Amino acid sequence: MSSNPNYRILVIDDNRAIHGDFRKILCPEQGDFDAAEAEFFERPASGGLQPEFVIDSAYQGAEGVALARQAVEDGRPYAMAFVDVRMPPGMDGLETAGQLWQVCPELQIVICTAYSDYSWQEMISRLGNRDRLLVLKKPFASVEALQLASALCEKWQLTRASRDRLAETEKIVEERTRELREACERLEKEMEQRQEAEAHLLRAQRLESIGTLASGIAHDLNNLLSPILMSVGLLPDSPPETSAELISTIETCAERAADLVRQVLTFARGIEGVRVPLEPKYLIHEVEKIITGTFPRQISLKSQIADDLWVIEGDATQLHQVLVNLAVNARDAMPEGGTLKIDAANMEVDENYAAMVPGLRLGRFVRIRIADTGTGIPPQVMAKIFDPFFTTKPLGKGTGLGLSTAIGIVKGHEGFIDVHSELGKGTIFEVFLPVSADNLPFDVPEPNEVQFDGRGQLILIVDDESAVRKVCETALKQRGYRTISASDGAEALSIYASEAARIDLVLTDVMMPAVDGVALCRVLRKMNPAVPIIAATGAAEETRKQELRALNVNALLAKPFGAGTLLAALEEVFAKKLASDRTVNQAAEQAVAA
Repeated sequence: MSSNPNYRILVIDDNRAIHGDFRKILCPEQGDFDAAEAEFFERPASGGLQPEFVIDSAYQGAEGVALARQAVEDGRPYAMAFVDVRMPPGMDGLETAGQLWQVCPELQIVICTAYSDYSWQEMISRLGNRDRLLVLKKPFASVEALQLASALCEKWQLTRASRDRLAETEKIVEERTRELREACERLEKEMEQRQEAEAHLLRAQRLESIGTLASGIAHDLNNLLSPILMSVGLLPDSPPETSAELISTIETCAERAADLVRQVLTFARGIEGVRVPLEPKYLIHEVEKIITGTFPRQISLKSQIADDLWVIEGDATQLHQVLVNLAVNARDAMPEGGTLKIDAANMEVDENYAAMVPGLRLGRFVRIRIADTGTGIPPQVMAKIFDPFFTTKPLGKGTGLGLSTAIGIVKGHEGFIDVHSELGKGTIFEVFLPVSADNLPFDVPEPNEVQFDGRGQLILIVDDESAVRKVCETALKQRGYRTISASDGAEALSIYASEAARIDLVLTDVMMPAVDGVALCRVLRKMNPAVPIIAATGAAEETRKQELRALNVNALLAKPFGAGTLLAALEEVFAKKLASDRTVNQAAEQAVAA
């Protein structure tokens, strides 16, 4: 409550005698005996039993409203008002009360009436059922007026104190809300920065892993390129039977080199956040290819993968990185050579098994185990192996990000890693990945390439590399297709504009100068929405594939590809187009028959 009580009262009545009565009741004059008593007992003459009211008078409703408005403007509002119900010729008491509340909503009002002018229902129908309205019948007793004045002024004090407290509380809440909002904004920024830092960490770790594999990759590529170069030099002077053998060698080495490059690009590309159903055995096979192609020959690889592995859901690139990290660590633990074993199996984790592995939860998992016969991990080091930047490798041989990145990725997939090690005997890492909810396979192995013959269809080949165009032309012509070539997208559009009626399919590269493959496909779809299109894209062009799918490109080929893959794609596209044309023709015939 305010430290300065408000006992200001407004009396509105057209009868001046009434004003005198209120003053006698609420502001009695102090007599000689009262003064002597006050002096003797050292207290106010009133004995502290009655507040010191301040009374202002108005004789018509409009005059009272003007006084109330002026009091509010002066910062000295009235706490309550006694209002007569009849005040001819001006406003009556009810209308006056309504206007007073417009000026001062907290004002406590007592309607004084000597007649049955209005019933209570009539009053509340005009003013509303307000808790600031009371009725006092004339003639009234002095004690009634005094009690009403004291109680209603006190009520005004409490109402004002409550309002002030509420305003203060709202201010505090608003301030706290603002602080929380700012804290949330800071937290969001910190989370964004953390996500960016994690992305940089993953990429840095991938690059580190690529660096550790670089020498092995270079060695393996040189081994693959050497027989290719030697075979090409021997071909012109070789008899037919020898030429066939040399060509077979060239093809085998080229396929191995392309596969190795594809694996490195897939690992280094670093596309995160794409969670799809995956079959783990294909991930493991990819890692096996890197191990056999880059690890020292004195390390033998053994694998045991269950044929019925359940489907998991995750980011193929990230999980690929986890397995490569663990394999690289196993390699480094066997500097003199040894055995690296990879096995994978389905596993139902029950309460007993979960109790033995901290953090492991119940459910169905695919367990991938990577074991080596290396030096093992000392017990005092075991508790730190997953800490960022912790490494036991010599300076310059590692940043200590491999295992911390691996466990972060696995936990992000709601999985777990368990490790067992014995000095001098080796280490076993077990990766538990939860099974996908629908358990449906997504990634399937590519079918064996089969040779298909064309039937004279005209293929528009678009590629900025002349060697690629020539090889594609040769391969297609040998299989019964006709070809026409363009060196870029602009030339292709010019050719298609004049030869659209003859062209049966467009085979285009994606990455080209000026008008690239995506822009070409977009324009071709506007020129002829039904033209079949096959796009050839490199492994590093993943972001363009979504645009091509949105343009309803009929097939996507990953470079490099063999002639068999190209011919199989052509056969599949033409077969689907033929089936679609038959369906349309049958529907047209049925419509005509109907």
